[in-house]
Amino acid sequence: MMVLPVGDPAMPFVEVAPVPKGLSEAARRRRALADQVCDALANPLPRKMWHGEADVVALRVMPARVGDDPAMRQPLSDAAGVVDRGGPGVLRVDSGSGGVVLRVHGPSWSLVFRVSPVVDAIVVFLDGTSRYGWRVEDDAESRELIEQAVTRVVAEAARYGLGGDKHAPPVVQVA
Repeated sequence: MMVLPVGDPAMPFVEVAPVPKGLSEAARRRRALADQVCDALANPLPRKMWHGEADVVALRVMPARVGDDPAMRQPLSDAAGVVDRGGPGVLRVDSGSGGVVLRVHGPSWSLVFRVSPVVDAIVVFLDGTSRYGWRVEDDAESRELIEQAVTRVVAEAARYGLGGDKHAPPVVQVA
C-alpha cells in the first residue's frame, strides 16, 4: 500500500508554493493552466450543465498522441526524476470528488494525471503550446512509456507520504 501526500510535500502547511523567479511568460501560463486542470480533475463540475468558460478541461485540453510531437515524450520520461529531486512546487497531489490527481512541473513542461479511482486524463503541457494542454490518447506505440511514467511518478510521490523515506513529519508547536 502506498500513501500519497496531499498538497505540496516539499512545503508542508503551505497552500500554494511560490512561483520560481525568472520564468518566461509561456512557462507561467503553462504552470497556471496545469494547476487549473489539476483542480478541475480533482473537483469536476457537475455533469449535464453548461459551464461556459468555467470548464477549463473542455476548453483548454486537446486530444493528442505522444508521437504527434517529440516534445511530448520528455515529460513522460523525466517526470519521476523531477519528483525525486523535489523542490517547492514541483509535485502537487490533490484529492476531491473526482479522485486523486498528481501534477508535476518540469523545466519546460507540466504533467497532470488522475490516479484514483482509475488512471486516466493524462495531460501534458508544454511551454511551446502554453495556452493548451494535450490529453494523451490511447497510443499502442507509447503505451509502455505512459504506463511506466505514471507508475514511477506515483512511486516517487509516495516517498513523500506517510512511511516514505522523504516524509516530513508535522511540526508541533510547543508553547
